[in-house]
Amino acid sequence: MFDILPYNEKMEARWDHFVMQESFNGTFLQSRKFLNYHPEGRFNDASFLIEKSGTIVAAFPGNITQDGEWISHQGSTFGGPIILESFYTAGRTSEIIDCAEEYLKSKYKKIRIKPTAELFSKQPMALLDYILEHKGYTRHSELSSFIELSKDVDPLDQCDKECRRCFRQSLDSDIEFRDLKDEEFPIFYKHLCISKEKHNTKPVHTQEELVDLRNNRIPEFVRFKGLWKKDTYIAGMMMFDFKETNVLHAQYISPNEEFTDFQPTTAIYIRLLQEAAKEGFNRFSFGISTEDCGNYLNMSLIKFKESFGSKPAVNLVYTKEF
Repeated sequence: MFDILPYNEKMEARWDHFVMQESFNGTFLQSRKFLNYHPEGRFNDASFLIEKSGTIVAAFPGNITQDGEWISHQGSTFGGPIILESFYTAGRTSEIIDCAEEYLKSKYKKIRIKPTAELFSKQPMALLDYILEHKGYTRHSELSSFIELSKDVDPLDQCDKECRRCFRQSLDSDIEFRDLKDEEFPIFYKHLCISKEKHNTKPVHTQEELVDLRNNRIPEFVRFKGLWKKDTYIAGMMMFDFKETNVLHAQYISPNEEFTDFQPTTAIYIRLLQEAAKEGFNRFSFGISTEDCGNYLNMSLIKFKESFGSKPAVNLVYTKEF
């Protein structure tokens, strides 16, 4: 009934057209144009397409881990499955998952699936979530946050009293909020690394990869903003523009923690929220506040996001062992 097509570079154009134009839950994060920014050898790619009568009905971006596990592509926040919009019905989706599972369990002992979060999907993810859970997949959830936006509402009005007080401290005629220039990427990346080191992590992307994403690979989907006081760098932010659902997502925050005139992260977040609302974005996504597949909740981080009036959402991960 279905044919499995292991991915090769000759399929790139078909793959990207399907993900971006024909699927119900595809975003640029699952496009080969994005995934291919990773240098050859970083991941053992094991992506595949499912085809029916010559028509692509699903894409499964994925790679093999060192432990021999097939996982939704680690080069992207979300992997899949990405499903043809007209095939997103109970019967057809169930058949697609069965087909993919038969293929994967013949090769691997464990699979891990990270579907697109509902914030970024054109249709509700409830059907896919139900099918995966009731086919024996173990569900794990990561806690994320977002805020609703409207052109008629100042996001500052949704913030709590302390958040508004912190922002007012940053209202200074010497403050400049603008796009990050190419020559400013080194200072952005320096403070990003310092921030990550506090949590015993490091950025997924190199500085050169960030520049490539903005200037060459996906300029229409990525933004970099900076906050400055005269010549002093205060904070920067990398964001993804999910055009499918009109959501702006905070990918990286890079604060200068030596700057003490006011709270850098609050100052830049409020300006970003206000700009996004004026531009007509529906929502602003703050990303997850959990670690270890959702097992640890960073309470101070989630409280910080709640101070902006954020609401909870979940990113789901499904695993199955054979």
